[in-house]
Amino acid sequence: MAIDFSKIPKIELHRHLEGSIPMEWVQKWSDHYKLPLPKEGIDGMQVKKPMSFKKALDRIAYQQRCFQNIESVHTLTYETLRSIANENIKLIELRFSPGFIAEPKQLSFNAIMEATLYAKERAEKDFEIEIGFILISSRDLGVDLCEETIDLAIRWKKEIVGVDLAGDEEHFPPELFEKPFQRAKKAGLPITIHSGEVSNPEYILTSVQKLGAARIGHGVQAEKDSNIMNFIKNNKIPLELCPTSNFCTRAVPEIRKHPLKKYLEEGLLITINSDDPTLFGTTLTDEYRICHDTLKLSIEEIKKTMLTAFHHSFLSAESKKRAWERDFKSFLKN
Repeated sequence: MAIDFSKIPKIELHRHLEGSIPMEWVQKWSDHYKLPLPKEGIDGMQVKKPMSFKKALDRIAYQQRCFQNIESVHTLTYETLRSIANENIKLIELRFSPGFIAEPKQLSFNAIMEATLYAKERAEKDFEIEIGFILISSRDLGVDLCEETIDLAIRWKKEIVGVDLAGDEEHFPPELFEKPFQRAKKAGLPITIHSGEVSNPEYILTSVQKLGAARIGHGVQAEKDSNIMNFIKNNKIPLELCPTSNFCTRAVPEIRKHPLKKYLEEGLLITINSDDPTLFGTTLTDEYRICHDTLKLSIEEIKKTMLTAFHHSFLSAESKKRAWERDFKSFLKN
């Protein structure tokens, strides 16, 4: 029986605020603040064909520039959450880098937190959605700013659900950030780390063993090393996979060669995500369709990934229970 993926309740664990601003708001804010846009228009802002990881990340600057002031942070966070709710996503972990958001206008980290949390409070009330924020330390902004980001996360740990490390892993390997992430772990903050996306799969081991990662963002390159595959499986480390993003950043040569189904068949814990949907011109609904139509996951396999996402989400037990009773109980038990 065919399923309409736009209608089903969804869960997403790996999505960036900075790469999720609805395109109409990128255009509106760019016009309002007279921000430069590429001469190609939307095509110049999005990554719809494979390019280097660095070139893909460079294009996120068009969305980063939209954070012109604290009002922008609140408005764009709220409108992003509205677009997430409109996609029938009922439980979302939305991650962002305070350092990256602050960079264009040197905004206050604490003011960024207040603005995003106010948007979250409004969105949960207006859209009946469970939301958790993950704070990212951006590798390329350096170790000192990572320490500052972890300090921020610890101060606000009752209002967020975890921390992350993202960016160019090849030039900024995980061991550089061991000290601040061990502090986060000691403070009781759940940790997910971008690792093994386009870089050496051995970094996945470092991310788990030295940085304390409970989940791995991407982990696409794990398939190149059977020992790492076994480590992920035996330690029950969920992978946050993003097929369109992984194709666009050349983590995989073709969508149909994405290892997601192979991982599932070999017993790894897998979740399906959109990563930066505005940047990559996709949606979580599209990613479910790709997994079903191109990667040949059955409906039951897709439900299995959703249950993995649910059980391994960093959101509170109270939030998850509310979402389960309201949105997922009937669908995932059918």
